[in-house]
Amino acid sequence: MREIVKNVYVVKEYQLGDMDCCFYLVDTKSDDGLVLIDAGLYLEKIKEIEKHGFFLEDIKHCLITHGHIDHFGACHELKKFNKNIKFYAHELDIEKIEYKQEDKYIQQYYADYEYEPIKITNIIKEDGEILKLGQLKFKCIHIPGHTPGSVAYLLETEQKKILFGGDLPGLAINLHGGNLNDYVKSLPKLYNLKIDILCEGHENIIQPAEKVLKFIKGYVKFNEYLHLIIEVNPLDSKTVFDLTKLSCELEFYENALDFCNYLLEIDPNNKEGHQLLNEIEKHKPAKYEFLKGLIKESFGNNN
Repeated sequence: MREIVKNVYVVKEYQLGDMDCCFYLVDTKSDDGLVLIDAGLYLEKIKEIEKHGFFLEDIKHCLITHGHIDHFGACHELKKFNKNIKFYAHELDIEKIEYKQEDKYIQQYYADYEYEPIKITNIIKEDGEILKLGQLKFKCIHIPGHTPGSVAYLLETEQKKILFGGDLPGLAINLHGGNLNDYVKSLPKLYNLKIDILCEGHENIIQPAEKVLKFIKGYVKFNEYLHLIIEVNPLDSKTVFDLTKLSCELEFYENALDFCNYLLEIDPNNKEGHQLLNEIEKHKPAKYEFLKGLIKESFGNNN
């Protein structure tokens, strides 16, 4: 756990390969106590706050960014410490949070995880809704695409605009409830906000403002490329190359390595691909396979 700006903390930081999300804590310095943004999968990770002088029973609000279990799985455990805790989520994702789902996404990635649904006490219905907690104001920005009810929370404090994004770069193709058209329409509303610090669910903290903007715009294009590869033509080597190059520009070298290896599998004589691979390997990224699994899943579902 570390402080990002005064009274704003990252509790669980990004780790490559960890399916749990990053989550954040804001101390309102008021009767509204502590605000948790997302809760991850395990209470033990939230308990990290106790090492820094905070108490679980003082978490009075939990802002859920969207209805994927890695962002709300531990919420029911929080109620054991504060039965009056308020949970916030968008109305379009409530069903995923309040009821156990026979969801292929959960079965595939969290097959052995046991969780209990929770009741959303504060339903977000309007884009731009303001949550006033203590002297702080959290603006709810509805950004459907990754899920129908995805919400980013914007907080202005210490002369900084901080956006808790949930999964801005998360899959917005037509797998696991994603919708590319919604994503492409909704993400641009973030472009002109001049966000200083982006607190993501599965990324390192991103700053300053120009890097945040590059990141958000880059992942709109990222999902457009993924759509073309995964749902249209998995043998489109030009698009795979463009996706690989974009991943390098976003400094996401683990993805870039995976994409480039796939590129050279379908197009072994691609000279630009070999050159790009040499550049990627200079960063010594970890190896993992992501793209081929999505292609198999997508085209398997269409058969």
